[in-house]
Amino acid sequence: MIAGSPRRSPASLRIGLADSIDPSEPSTGSGVSAGLLGALREVVAEVVPLSGLLAPRTGRLAHLASAATRLRPADLRDLRAGASRVHGAAKLGRPTVAARTLRMRRDVSAAGPFDAIVQRASDMLLPAGSRIVSFEDSTVLQAWRSYPWGHLRGFTERDVERYAARQRRIYESAVACCCSTHWVAESIVADYGIPPERVFTVGMGRNHDVPAPAARDWSTPRYLFVGVDWQRKNGAGVLDAFARVRERHPQATLDVVGGHPPIEQPGVAAHGHLSLIEDGARRRLATLYARATAFVMPSLHEPAGIVYAEAGGAGIPSIGTTDGGAATMVGAGGIVVDPRSAEQILDAMLALGEPDRARELGQLARANAELMTWRKVAERVVRATGIPGLDTSALAEFL
Repeated sequence: MIAGSPRRSPASLRIGLADSIDPSEPSTGSGVSAGLLGALREVVAEVVPLSGLLAPRTGRLAHLASAATRLRPADLRDLRAGASRVHGAAKLGRPTVAARTLRMRRDVSAAGPFDAIVQRASDMLLPAGSRIVSFEDSTVLQAWRSYPWGHLRGFTERDVERYAARQRRIYESAVACCCSTHWVAESIVADYGIPPERVFTVGMGRNHDVPAPAARDWSTPRYLFVGVDWQRKNGAGVLDAFARVRERHPQATLDVVGGHPPIEQPGVAAHGHLSLIEDGARRRLATLYARATAFVMPSLHEPAGIVYAEAGGAGIPSIGTTDGGAATMVGAGGIVVDPRSAEQILDAMLALGEPDRARELGQLARANAELMTWRKVAERVVRATGIPGLDTSALAEFL
């Protein structure tokens, strides 16, 4: 930029948001792309959603071609297991990725030019020469090492190597790699060899804002668990720990929301799934947050955990997991534990069963939650674009 020339405002930018799903659909991908899309529209002049969803016929043909490349003689001996493995791996097969890449490149060419494109998926390649900022909540190497995810079902070591190589190509071509947590940032640097000065932690925004009540009764422990995936979120471990908590605090309660099985346990109230897109369910969930004194979800694995920030926004501390990136989302406003240690879960629940400790960490949780809004995440992503002459003085700092 020439000395003395006017700096460019973020409000003048035109940015694309690319994902393999529809970025404007809040019910997919934990609402991350939709939340980011809405917030970017508050920060820049125009945001164009770019979806890598394939037309039905194209998608079927690409999937069948991908499946065919994964057939092995062993699959013929157990057709049901073989079909499950092959179709699982085919979701990220080369023909599927090639078809998605072709569609995305055509759409980018037709919709451009862009000042920058934010890429939310690694199963497509954007046009060369684009100013790309990637945005991840987990790398494939982290996912492969950490948890038996359904989207990696049927993958071999070689499949993972290919996927990781594609991710590395994306990270290397990006001007910046934005990460939801410090855990992801560490992987992009250590596992993929990206220079740390090009890797930024931007956080995740809250999808459900529940104002903290003017006054909260901290005298009796009231725990809250919210998790759709009962097994991964470690719901059974929470129930076991809570049964022992009741030995110390007979009046303690636990509200359970999500995909839980039938529960009949003293002090536990089961609420089932409460959808954030239904007004009545949102109000019920807000009431549970308002009366809780601690949020507890020590997942077996959690890439980030938006719900920890939502609990913090409601003024309550969280018990999170050390397996994944939850520590960034919990911040100083809670305790992270080894999810496979029943004693650590119990000790954390007992610690937050003490009114003074819960109140103190609740205040810290609210402060951390103020950093976790989609508006601030969007500002950090725009800052990361590194567009020459861009005035970033009013944008949120990286975490």
